[in-house]
Amino acid sequence: MDFNQNLITMQSAESLKRRIEMAERNDFRSESPSESTTIKVSDDSNSSEILVFTSLCNVYKVQKKELMDKFQALQKIDLEPGEKPIYLTGEKRYKGFLIVAFENGKIGKISMESYQTEYARKKLKNAFSNESRLIFIEHIEHDIDLVTMSSIKKVVLFNTSQINAVGSRSTKGVQVMKQKEGSSMIRVKRLENTKLTEPEYYRKSETLNAIGFYLKPGDEI
Repeated sequence: MDFNQNLITMQSAESLKRRIEMAERNDFRSESPSESTTIKVSDDSNSSEILVFTSLCNVYKVQKKELMDKFQALQKIDLEPGEKPIYLTGEKRYKGFLIVAFENGKIGKISMESYQTEYARKKLKNAFSNESRLIFIEHIEHDIDLVTMSSIKKVVLFNTSQINAVGSRSTKGVQVMKQKEGSSMIRVKRLENTKLTEPEYYRKSETLNAIGFYLKPGDEI
């Protein structure tokens, strides 16, 4: 899910669908959401609402019954000046967690219930923290293995079960990668989307806040 393709513009729903389908299953690279050039899309099965997260830390909620398909959600929202959609997902009855990872090495695990509202509100502000540059966002229903890499090519593999879920949407997260010599966390991916010959070599199964291990020759994240 790399944000290195063409910007998705607000054109026809069919054009949006074609472009977004090409971008599905990509991750954030090191650029910030304001610099990213494509939108990340997640599954919307078993959902009654589509959630559109944006570069200004907002989330827009669109009733699925108003849509022919999930891609039309982007035409139903009124973005602020300079605001870009960065992640689109179904709420799946507000089960599971939203994982947000930041350049400062912190990762948050937000309970999806925190995005549920009593009334059909169309927009929520402060959908995630803006303290540090966002580099990864994904809605998960169950805990998964994630691989992180820093700007000095240190790598940490961990399971999201090691991070406690919180109800605060503005959580700053917990320190997963320790910054060293001015380094920053530049990449986060699901383990299955990496090419690691010995994944367990990088795993931190105890405490986090680790510098990590150097990426081995031939391994790719």
